Amino acid sequence: MENSIDFLRLYESIYMTLPSGNIQKLMEVCHEIVGVPILTVDVTYNLFGIAPQEKMDDYFWDYLLEHKIYNTEMAIHLYEDGIMQSVNEKKAPYVVDWGTSNEDFPKILGVIRVNDIIEGYVVMRCTKEQIIPERMKAMEIIQNILSLFFKDNDTANTMHYTYQKVFIEELLNNRIHTSKQLGLWFDNIGNAYQSPYRIAAISTDNKQDKNVLSYIRKTIQQFFPYHFELIQQNILYILEYNLTVNDCVAKKQFDVLLSKFNAHCGISNAYDNLLETSDYRIQAEDALSLGGRIPCDSRIYRYENYYLPAILAPRMEQMPLCNYLSPLITKIEDYDRKYSTDFLSTLYTYVKYLGNTSETAGQLHIHRNTLLYRIKKIEEITGSSIRDYETFIHLAISFYMIDYARKT
Repeated sequence: MENSIDFLRLYESIYMTLPSGNIQKLMEVCHEIVGVPILTVDVTYNLFGIAPQEKMDDYFWDYLLEHKIYNTEMAIHLYEDGIMQSVNEKKAPYVVDWGTSNEDFPKILGVIRVNDIIEGYVVMRCTKEQIIPERMKAMEIIQNILSLFFKDNDTANTMHYTYQKVFIEELLNNRIHTSKQLGLWFDNIGNAYQSPYRIAAISTDNKQDKNVLSYIRKTIQQFFPYHFELIQQNILYILEYNLTVNDCVAKKQFDVLLSKFNAHCGISNAYDNLLETSDYRIQAEDALSLGGRIPCDSRIYRYENYYLPAILAPRMEQMPLCNYLSPLITKIEDYDRKYSTDFLSTLYTYVKYLGNTSETAGQLHIHRNTLLYRIKKIEEITGSSIRDYETFIHLAISFYMIDYARKT
């Protein structure tokens, strides 16, 4: 029977191929047994093996055969078509129309995972009639065996990377406390990572897009030349070390990459003590969370721009407005509403310009004497001196929190 699979032969051929670690050879023996074209790529669509090595009148197949890798625009096309996201929605292997112009040739897609990280994909090109349970079972076997091949190749799961992964996980979770512990880790890894350091936290709009984070992880070498990374709880953490001069061109390219994949990045301040990494992780996470709430031209959010929201936003979320709003604001609002005045705008501008009467009068387009009259009236209405330090600070914080709530 043309569509039947000799599973015993498949197992024996795979077993014979394992010692070589040659994925191209594995694809060739699998193609011979499963009877349909098959290829394997890593998560950034670098071609690892393809059989047969001939054109199929299929744009995506033929492009890989010729160029050995998809360019960024093609990867974005797969993302926009929902192909990349389908990995998170379906249990592999599964059938997908992988963007081919010929509707008669859908694909069977297998996903290669190592330690629950998506490292690549394996694809069978079939006619609709060739998609049978036996071939789906064969794909399941092949995708599982490829996990072993990828684990032993240059992926994010080599022994060196495994050490790095555990190391950054220990640092991020504050489980390395002394310089002696740090020194032992450096000895095991064979490197002493030099300061200054910085943490980046990256997530996508869809919190389940682990494979997109894997793609970004594989393409960040040009943006973070000295780093190691970890995907944890659907966030990609990058620990940079030996920070170099800020490259504006690389930053723009990185921002474009994030934008294309609907991703965002929070970046901590630089620091010199690696034992403080867990504290700076919080900075990166806060920048990621807060930056995504406030309209911004960039998808890269630096913690240095979010000190006050990081301090105040958690309390705003926990407290009703009346618990943190200055009572002076409520009194002025009530007075304005009753007498159709606009003293609140005057008070806001006065506080914003730190009590500078010339600046405030200029912004309000009124004479300084008019401003002084309004300030006196405000103090009479509230029964408080707004020049009092604590009163002024409370007003400043209240207005800042009101503005922040409006922005978000």
